Amino acid sequence: MEDQLPLKPAPSLGTVLSDVFTSPGDSFGALKGTASAPSLWAVPLIVSVILAALFTYAIFTNEALRSQMMETQRQAMEKAINEGRMTREQADIAADRMESGGTGIVMAIGMVAAVIFVALSYFVAALFLWLAGKAILKTTEGYPKYLEMYGSASWVGILGSIVTLLMMIGLGSMYAQPGGSLFVMSSFDPGNTLHKLLAAVNIFGLWQTAVVGIGLAKFSGKSNGMGLGVAYGLWILWVLVEVFLGLGR
Repeated sequence: MEDQLPLKPAPSLGTVLSDVFTSPGDSFGALKGTASAPSLWAVPLIVSVILAALFTYAIFTNEALRSQMMETQRQAMEKAINEGRMTREQADIAADRMESGGTGIVMAIGMVAAVIFVALSYFVAALFLWLAGKAILKTTEGYPKYLEMYGSASWVGILGSIVTLLMMIGLGSMYAQPGGSLFVMSSFDPGNTLHKLLAAVNIFGLWQTAVVGIGLAKFSGKSNGMGLGVAYGLWILWVLVEVFLGLGR
């Protein structure tokens, strides 16, 4: 019995980083059927985690952003009081802690929570792409390869996060993002479903989803249209979960 031939090496991190913006089809075509390359998902994950921590730090240390965050928290507590999930006394104590020396603790908790959420969503997103690839597109690639594909596509989202962070700091608003929230930035209501839907429509998010769709098509050998359809279908489901269950915002 002949020995199985070794898998060809995966493209380098630098090559993927360049090609995912200019020719994602070629990038994912070269990634399919290659040897494991953990750096393709580990490096963008680390960068994403660092950015998540920076977002939290920026919100707590920038006066305008911190004021908006506090107002959002007050509105959330008022809603909890009205629904009987919190007493007025509990709300007052929580507000005092946020305004006083507890800010540092709250910021640390927020940073840890943001890091955990980003890390978990990273692996869960790759899992759902793998499941969709298996069930709908009938691919044979394993979960690790989908993790590498999602990690490669995440560089688009990382660029979007950097742009968003700069816009938030420059315009002094948590809702200054490259997307639909710009239309209601000065009157954004976190409790308004339409406003939350607008905030979910982000240019870089749509771009990253398109790149993921191309990756799905390349991995499965199906048309780009089919890959994009699956990717945007999953994106729509995530937006609905995010908006109506309040995840990630």
